[in-house]
Amino acid sequence: MAYEKADHRVRYTKMVIKDSLLELMKDRSISKITVTDICKKANINRNTFYSHYINQFELLSNIEDELYEEIRQVVGHAMDLEASGKLSYELCKYIKANSNICEVLFSENGDKELLERILYISHDFNIEKWKKEVKHIDQKLFDNWYTFTAYGSIAIIKKWVNSGMKESPSKVAAFIDKATEAISKDFYD
Repeated sequence: MAYEKADHRVRYTKMVIKDSLLELMKDRSISKITVTDICKKANINRNTFYSHYINQFELLSNIEDELYEEIRQVVGHAMDLEASGKLSYELCKYIKANSNICEVLFSENGDKELLERILYISHDFNIEKWKKEVKHIDQKLFDNWYTFTAYGSIAIIKKWVNSGMKESPSKVAAFIDKATEAISKDFYD
């Protein structure tokens, strides 16, 4: 029973620390945030912070890694269903459901490469799928095709997130899928 209570307190403390960093990152980049800033926002002392994290950069990396892993699982599930058309929707739905963290991490104050890392989760799956569907073109072009569609998707998702996610995840995903299909028609013809 004492272990459960301690475990709950640790989880709560880490949550407060993470939320405090995310709140601070709404206004400034990680390089302009100190451990002292986070501790003041979280209403904890520095020893408490340092018992969980080395510094603010490790904390941010931990938050990004958790988000990445959760999205990897969402993408993996969609790929297991072999529903690549559903992949964009599942990703947008997850981002919308976790808007508090995604708005910060995908903003100018967040990691510029995080969304790129996320979109490359499905790289191999999509390349293999395209190779099976389109056999008459140079196989080396598939990687270029994926890069082009991934960066277009990144731009659309960032614009959607940074404009407050007013459109539904299904609408954003449908646009991404339609744009990707329009590009792919040149490969299929």
